[in-house]
Amino acid sequence: MSLRVEPERFAGAKRSASESATASATTGVRSFVRRWFTPITVSLALVGFTTLFLWAIQPALQQDHLIFIYFVPTTLIAIRYGSLSAMGVIIASSLAAAYFLYGPPFSFEVGNRLELMELILFSMLALLASQVVSGFANDSDVAKRRPRVRTASGRSTWTRLKAFVRRLRASL
Repeated sequence: MSLRVEPERFAGAKRSASESATASATTGVRSFVRRWFTPITVSLALVGFTTLFLWAIQPALQQDHLIFIYFVPTTLIAIRYGSLSAMGVIIASSLAAAYFLYGPPFSFEVGNRLELMELILFSMLALLASQVVSGFANDSDVAKRRPRVRTASGRSTWTRLKAFVRRLRASL
């Protein structure tokens, strides 16, 4: 990352309409990526890794109720990205568990009523847990931890502040 000081920008020079439109479009794309694409991608990756792990250890363990291990990615996503993303993880986890972990294999049909009730119970508990965890993490704090969207000039507030301090030092 290079930090160049462009004197014409600091001298109050106006940007052309095409530069403003480009900066606005770039900011809009970055905002979309940070708000939607990143949480969805991270959520699906965590559910995928958890499913691969459970699918690999399921024959060796011979245990039921492995679906409850999906609480781990649900909690992580609720802490980092909030309750809305955690709800997506709950849905993806339930579908992955029904498809890979419950019989008949590689089908969304759940053959046993007990396992169907387990899926429903997991979904309800995970929904409750995601709400509680995101409440503890406070969704407003989640927004603060996200990377800042750049200003219309294409520079973050921190970058502009550093440039201002450099100019101030140079003038003294």
